[in-house]
Amino acid sequence: MFVSSAAGGVGSVACQLAKIKGCNVVGSCGSDEKVRWLLDELKIDYAFNYRKLGEANVSSELKRTCPNGVDLYFDNVGGKHLEAAIDNMNIFGRIALCGTTSQYNKDNTPTTSSNIINNNSSTSSSGPSNLSLAVSHRLKLQGFIWRDHNDIINEFNASMSKWIAEGKIKWKEKIFEGLENAPRAFVSLFKGESIGRTLVKLGQYTEK
Repeated sequence: MFVSSAAGGVGSVACQLAKIKGCNVVGSCGSDEKVRWLLDELKIDYAFNYRKLGEANVSSELKRTCPNGVDLYFDNVGGKHLEAAIDNMNIFGRIALCGTTSQYNKDNTPTTSSNIINNNSSTSSSGPSNLSLAVSHRLKLQGFIWRDHNDIINEFNASMSKWIAEGKIKWKEKIFEGLENAPRAFVSLFKGESIGRTLVKLGQYTEK
């Protein structure tokens, strides 16, 4: 299983759940500190710093570290990471599309004849250039939103409580104090500056 943004609040839990379920787990992240945390604390099988490696080399890194291909990909990033995963997916592989953080700050202006005439076609976002592999490899790409699975929430809560008590689930939090720091927290989150979850602690209300 490959997990992008593996040191984030969502990705780190996905990694640990995959390990509990017996998967070999490879994770990508944006710093050497995050790589160490994934390997030393979460005990995943391999992690790499995609910023140091260069996003264009993610596919070759996956090919090197997953010589037998990737069966599952948990996608928090989209863009070049999704292309790299598709390059390396096994036949009947499955991809859970959870987020597209690499695309959030891009201008999603549709490509039109006007854009092309004015040389603005580069502003438009496009899908994976290798999407045709989804046909030949019979891949399943499906959006993942947790609330679609409320039917198993009790089972999930019971399992997670047990795994946390057993020390099988670990996490980190970066907490910003005060609502006035919410913008800083939001920017920090999308710059990838935090390990684990990014939270804002609201000040205690004092009645006058």
